[in-house]
Amino acid sequence: MTQLDERDTGPGPDAAPRRDPVRLLTVLVAGAALLALVLGALWAFTVTDDSLDLARQRDVVLVDARQAAINLNTLDSTDVEPGLDLWEQSSTGGLLEEFRANRAEYAGLVTESGRSTAASVTDAAVAELDLRSGLARVVVGVDVQVTVPGEDPVLLRQRLQIEMTRTEAGWKASRADVVR
Repeated sequence: MTQLDERDTGPGPDAAPRRDPVRLLTVLVAGAALLALVLGALWAFTVTDDSLDLARQRDVVLVDARQAAINLNTLDSTDVEPGLDLWEQSSTGGLLEEFRANRAEYAGLVTESGRSTAASVTDAAVAELDLRSGLARVVVGVDVQVTVPGEDPVLLRQRLQIEMTRTEAGWKASRADVVR
């Protein structure tokens, strides 16, 4: 009988190779380091990317333009002053000057006619945005319900191009034109 050496009792040639835990750990650490490096670089590019600020400002302009469109197209003939205050709060530049110069005339016309308007925005899009100059152009779809005592309400649908100007108090309408 032959005696087997303990070194010969290992697995045969068909057995699966033994995994080295140190090698496996090294591969995992290297993979994690590479992933951290890639994600860190992507984060750095995102933080320093000007398009992110542009996107944020576009969203702010859009919200402010939508609200300006509602404010500038809503007026209650039985309580004109709060509506005219909103006109002034929503505007700047030449548009604000026009509202202030003609405020008494607008109040008289609306009160005398008894006509009230209530606006809602159906859609809006920023067509142009220049952060350096602080100007934007927004196209806004507006439904305006016009109510006159004794008559059925009438719905007017219109598209407005509103020029928005950045002010210390946010973006305000500096011009509003009906788009035909």
